[in-house]
Amino acid sequence: MLRTVLGRRSFHTTIINRVEKAASPEFNVESASQRLGVSFTTPNILQRALTHKSFKHANEPTNERLEALGGRVISLFATEKAFQNNAIDIAEEVNEKINPTQLANVFDTLNLESGLQYHLRDGATSNVKANAYKAIVGAIYHDKGFSAAREFVQKHL
Repeated sequence: MLRTVLGRRSFHTTIINRVEKAASPEFNVESASQRLGVSFTTPNILQRALTHKSFKHANEPTNERLEALGGRVISLFATEKAFQNNAIDIAEEVNEKINPTQLANVFDTLNLESGLQYHLRDGATSNVKANAYKAIVGAIYHDKGFSAAREFVQKHL
């Protein structure tokens, strides 16, 4: 909002509380991979999948590309499942499965929050979790292929 006061211009600014969260020192990538049931061969791919672009101003590898890939993969498998179940409205059923709240809930079941890294305003963690889940699926697809990604999504979605 721009205001003019006695010929001077002043800008109204809102200070937003931001939270920076790095991976917990107790977070172990190896045990996290085992919990996921995936043995990654690409170095640091799980750490990258858990690193939001806001963390350290994207000076570290982030999950943005893996998230884009994983989002498409999840949509494909959710569509395939809806089709196999003879859903009346495939688009509606897919949207229910892939909405950010649902994906954040799925992420919570994976018990990986201690590995998440981000720097965002308060209350934005639900989207970060949903994006991290998509990035994990993207990492699995990239590292292990179509079948492994399908198995993972079918198990968790």
